[in-house]
Amino acid sequence: MKDLDLKLPTRNVLTGNVVNWDDDDIGLGDTPGNLSLAWKDLSVYRRKKTQTSIWKSPVYEDVRVLHGLNGVLSSGNLVALMGSSGAGKTTLLAAISRRDKSAMTGYLMLNGRLAGADLIARISGFVPQEDLAIDDLTVAEHMEFMARMMMDKRSTKLARARRVALLLSELGVNNCTKTKLKSLSGGERKRVSLAVQLLNDPPILFCDEPTTGLDSWAAAAVVSRLRKLAIGGKLVVCSVHQPASGVFELFHQVVLLASGRIAFQGTIEMADQFFGSLNYKCPVGFNAAEYYISLLGIELDKEQESRDRIRRICDEFQRSDIAGEIENKVGVVRDENEYFNGTVDEKDQYFERYLTLVKVNYFVQFYWLMWRNVQALKRNYSIWVAEFVLLLFVGLIISIPYAGHFEELDQRDIQNVEGLLYLTIAETIFLFIYAVFITFPSEVPILLRETASGLYSPLPYYLSKMIFWIPRAVIEPTLYTALIFLVAGLRGGFWGWLGFNFICILCANYANAYGSLISSTFDSMETAALVSVPFDLIGTMFSGIYLNIASVTPYLSWLRYVSGFYYGVESISILQWNSIDSIECVEIKGIPCIKTGAGVLNRYGYVEEHFWRNCFCLLSMYCIAHLISFLMVVKRSRGTPVY
Repeated sequence: MKDLDLKLPTRNVLTGNVVNWDDDDIGLGDTPGNLSLAWKDLSVYRRKKTQTSIWKSPVYEDVRVLHGLNGVLSSGNLVALMGSSGAGKTTLLAAISRRDKSAMTGYLMLNGRLAGADLIARISGFVPQEDLAIDDLTVAEHMEFMARMMMDKRSTKLARARRVALLLSELGVNNCTKTKLKSLSGGERKRVSLAVQLLNDPPILFCDEPTTGLDSWAAAAVVSRLRKLAIGGKLVVCSVHQPASGVFELFHQVVLLASGRIAFQGTIEMADQFFGSLNYKCPVGFNAAEYYISLLGIELDKEQESRDRIRRICDEFQRSDIAGEIENKVGVVRDENEYFNGTVDEKDQYFERYLTLVKVNYFVQFYWLMWRNVQALKRNYSIWVAEFVLLLFVGLIISIPYAGHFEELDQRDIQNVEGLLYLTIAETIFLFIYAVFITFPSEVPILLRETASGLYSPLPYYLSKMIFWIPRAVIEPTLYTALIFLVAGLRGGFWGWLGFNFICILCANYANAYGSLISSTFDSMETAALVSVPFDLIGTMFSGIYLNIASVTPYLSWLRYVSGFYYGVESISILQWNSIDSIECVEIKGIPCIKTGAGVLNRYGYVEEHFWRNCFCLLSMYCIAHLISFLMVVKRSRGTPVY
């Protein structure tokens, strides 16, 4: 998109300080202290599949959803973007806030200068319709984390704390600081989201459906707060679906959209006059917002008539004096290459505080992301305790039937030993795969939203999750293997258990990485589960229990090298059977006499020299899975819109 760059004057709603501009600095003839956001010939395109087939690559076409729109908004106003479902209000909001990553054409301007996406992102806040956050954090913890991520790293701890306290007090949620986010009411949650976006005191604030899911009182309370911010000197732009009459009257201006076109822009009084001139006078006592939306909506039983009415309203507005005045204010783009270049000159001094804001580095991001993980764990530790108790219970269940079978081994106990070793590895891998598989997908949308908005980089986030998972994948397998070793009476003593435990820890960490890979690659858990099932089936099949590895055809034997089950079972089998020098023979038809542990390894196709190779392969699979998972997170975050 060709962007327009804009300069801002505004008042700090919390301090009352005003930055004034000379008339020559404004660029659009606005009064000193005003900021103008304008868009010219703005069109947005969405990619739509036109052909889907399992045999052919999908075919896409670009569908135009906004059609060459012009508009101008100034600070000090609370503006409503309205229209029926599918009219394009959220698309327009995302386009002028530069939070949409769809294909765009046109110009976006701040005080008459082309504005790039980076500038718009720095000087504006965006409150999405659905707030995504770690719900187990308290309001105070959430705000502390956001302040550390968003505010200038040179800000002192005291300054950040004062800023947070002031915002929560101004927005009326200072009595909820110790309340978990998931326990807040809808209106309180909206105001906390608003507080987050105001941490850097942006002169422009975009809100996507701020009244959705709220009752009329809560909606009025939220919009009243937004109106107060606008009166304080900010430009506040909201997409609103169908506000109640009392809420609608709180807006200073309204932009009505229909089928991707502007049907009206101006004050509520001007809207009444404009629609009245077209013989669409709002009935007395009727909600004006509902009336306008009904005029601009498509009735299924009168589709053609509805489209003709919408076309007439949009065409009449384009010919109106209001549209002409807007077009004059938008003006002509003098130089398409004159973008804000990131430097501060005499015309851009207002931007200095935003452009010189220093983000925290990767190490600080990592620290606070790890801090957030720990806080969420403290608030939700009961689930981890339950999973740990379940793991020990599973260990007890699978080891009790084998108790006493390892004192004097005979041929019948070979199957028993291998069965226990396989179950130990299989339960370890499956438990830690699904521990991540269940919890991580719920955090992926939060990750994508926060990285797409520039709150932090994917690398420190992913490293914080990797390291956060390690202690659990060490402590739990240690107690799990100790229980199995003692109850079942496995051979090898302390050193035998130490090696046994080491392999299980490697398998647990590999399982975490694999679960992360599956979770980050697919959008839905259902799809991820469908893909993981056949892969897990192949892994268990080539673990050496169901197939003799040495007898498998070379065309298929390579599959064992992608099986964590194979590496784990072979390794602990080597450890266990190497400590057994003799096995008593019993004459049972169909059971061969194997007298040594080395003979057992040979029977299953295991090789003693593979032990350290297997450890290296498990570690390599751990690293590769995490690397691919991280790359998928980066790829998805780049294509994820903020709204």
